Amino acid sequence: MSGIHAAHRHGRHAAAHDLPTADPIEQLWSFVAAAGNADAIVFDTETTGIGNNARIIEIGALLIGDDNTPIYEYDQLIQPHAKLSAGITELTGITDSDLADQPDAGFVIPQFLTAIRPLLLIGHNVSFDIRMLNIEGGLLGCREVSNDYLDTMTISHRMFPNAPSHSLQEVMRLLDINEIEEHRAISDARQTWQCFQQLKHMNHPVVLSDDEAEQSRRRHAATKRRRTNAYMRSSYLSNRDTTPVNAKPDGMVIDQVVCGVTISGDTAHQDVLSRYGYDAWLWVTVSHGIIESGKNAGHPTLCVALDGVEIGRIPALQEERHRGQVPPQGAVMVAHIPNTKADRESGIYRLRLQMPAENDRED
Repeated sequence: MSGIHAAHRHGRHAAAHDLPTADPIEQLWSFVAAAGNADAIVFDTETTGIGNNARIIEIGALLIGDDNTPIYEYDQLIQPHAKLSAGITELTGITDSDLADQPDAGFVIPQFLTAIRPLLLIGHNVSFDIRMLNIEGGLLGCREVSNDYLDTMTISHRMFPNAPSHSLQEVMRLLDINEIEEHRAISDARQTWQCFQQLKHMNHPVVLSDDEAEQSRRRHAATKRRRTNAYMRSSYLSNRDTTPVNAKPDGMVIDQVVCGVTISGDTAHQDVLSRYGYDAWLWVTVSHGIIESGKNAGHPTLCVALDGVEIGRIPALQEERHRGQVPPQGAVMVAHIPNTKADRESGIYRLRLQMPAENDRED
């Protein structure tokens, strides 16, 4: 996209130095001027939530010229004057400090709405983004958005009629676009444009085979599970100190507080765990092993040791979900003793190993 205003961003979320840094006044007026030469706009919003009280925290947009190519990118963070939930920060990577010095909706929205009124709107689940613009515009006395629009989610439903999911990430997979949805407005707008270009050139609907539909269903379920776990984790960890309190063993360190995996066999080692108590964060060593008995006998597992004592191992299903994440020689990792009401009432201490995010399971 040579000649487009904003640079591409790479990675799961934009790094702090990749957040919009242009002068908001200059950037907004440049966008307004460029919109006069556009026929359509592909846009996305990031918000504080999905309800009627939600506010926009980022707008990303591509202006499309009469030759069907992007001519300008606009990317602006917006101060919502409300604290972000841990889940939104986990999803987008946007923090309260990122928004602290950004303009509010009163500065951005009226000019943005005026600029796009003549344009065709394109988005993924675009009715949500239009609704958010109307919520913000309504608070500012702006005329309601009534543009014609095209929705890549709706088009995907038509072109992949039996696909279990039509999320932006899954539509990209169905179209063989090898990118990760970042849940950042400008990145999502770019990816929506890629999907739109491919979807509109499909000559007929594609019916997924049973195997393809099942793979799609599993991918979607895994994505939802990771997102739910991420939200719960970020909410739980808010204002908590996750520094391990015991001595760190020697070895390669995998220090990720991403996906908690329950350990089997930990209840047999209450003497070791009770020394630290509930809500303790601990260094453990993790090594490869084999399940010795039961219905999963012979299945690979990961063995977890605390202070030189083997506490237990992860179940077979979790080993499959995290296979390949621990090197053959093992690793030093973080574990946590949850502080739950049920455990406190029963006087039981359990251990959860903190693993990287689950692998995608497509087979």
